[in-house]
Amino acid sequence: MDWLGSLFRPILDAIYYIVPNYGWAVVIFTVLVKLVLLPLDIKSKRSMKRMAAVQPKMDALNKKYANDKEKLNKKMMELYQKEKISPMSGCLPLLIQMPLLFGMFAAMRIVANEENVRMLLELKAAAEAAVKAGAAQIDLSAIDPLQSWFWIKNVFQPDSFMSTIIPAFGDQLMGVYAMAGNEILTQANIDAVRAFLSDAELYSKCASVFATDQMVNYPVFMLITTVNIVLPSSWSGLFTAANGLFLLPLLAAGSQLLATKLTPTAGSTDPNSPTASTNKFMMYFFPIFSLWICATSNAAFSIYWVASNVIQIIQTIVVNKWMDAEDKKAALQKEGE
Repeated sequence: MDWLGSLFRPILDAIYYIVPNYGWAVVIFTVLVKLVLLPLDIKSKRSMKRMAAVQPKMDALNKKYANDKEKLNKKMMELYQKEKISPMSGCLPLLIQMPLLFGMFAAMRIVANEENVRMLLELKAAAEAAVKAGAAQIDLSAIDPLQSWFWIKNVFQPDSFMSTIIPAFGDQLMGVYAMAGNEILTQANIDAVRAFLSDAELYSKCASVFATDQMVNYPVFMLITTVNIVLPSSWSGLFTAANGLFLLPLLAAGSQLLATKLTPTAGSTDPNSPTASTNKFMMYFFPIFSLWICATSNAAFSIYWVASNVIQIIQTIVVNKWMDAEDKKAALQKEGE
C-alpha cells in the first residue's frame, strides 16, 4: 500500500505547507476528494434510486424464472435496457473510494512513522543535553514536538485514553521500517529511536514532561495484532497523560452507521432473502470495523475517516433532496404535456 500512499503524500504536503496542521490538512484533503468524486456520487445515487424503483419487477422475474437462469439473465438485461439502468454504476464510487481509503491509510502511516521518529530523535537529543547539563528536566523551548488537533494532543498517536501522548516506554516501534530515499526513516534513525525507548533512565526525562510515566502498560492480544492498552496509574492523571478521549473511534462508528442507513441499497424487497440479510449484516459490520480501525490507527487517519463520513452524510441528504425535487419537476412537466 506504500505506493498508494506516495501518490497522496505530495498533495498532503502541499496543503500542510499552507495550513501547518496535519489535522486540518487531512480535513481539507478529504473535502477536495469528495468534491472531485461528487459527479460520480450523483450518478451512483441516480442509478441506485432507479434500481430501487424497479426492484419489485426484478423480484417478479426472479420468482418467474427461478428454474431457468439463462432466461432470467436475458429478461434482467432487457429490463436494465428498458429502464436505462447500469447495475455497475452504483458500485463505481465504492470501487474508487476503497483505493483512496487504502492510500490514505498508507500515507498517514508513513507520515506518522516519520513524525514519531523525528519527534523521538529531537526528544533524545534534548534528554541527552539535560543529562549532560545535570538538569532535572529537559528543555523543550527549542523544539515543537507535537501536532495537536482539538482534544487530541498528538495526531500521530491514536485518539484514546488508552494511548500515551508520545510512544510509551517499551514500545519498540516494531511497525516502523526503513524506506529507501526517505531522509527520516533510515535504519540508523530507527535503531537510535529504539535504543532511546529502551533506555529507561533517559526516556523517563521525556516521559515525565508528557506525563507518560503515569501510564501503566497492559499488552493485550487482539485478533492478530498485539495492542498495548495503557491506563493512568491514577485516575487524576487520565486527562493529562492520555493522548485523546476515544471520541474519533466512536464518531467513526456512529457516522458510518448513519451514512450506511442513508445510502439506498438495491436488494430484494423480501426481508428474508439472502440479499436483505447481507445488507443488514454489512450495515452493522462497517460501523464495528470503523470503530476498530480508528481505535488502533493514528488519529490523523481517524480524522480522515470521520470527515469523509460526515461529508458523505451531508452530501447524501443534499443530493437526495435535489434529486427528489428534479423528479417532481419532471413528473409535473410530464402531466402538463
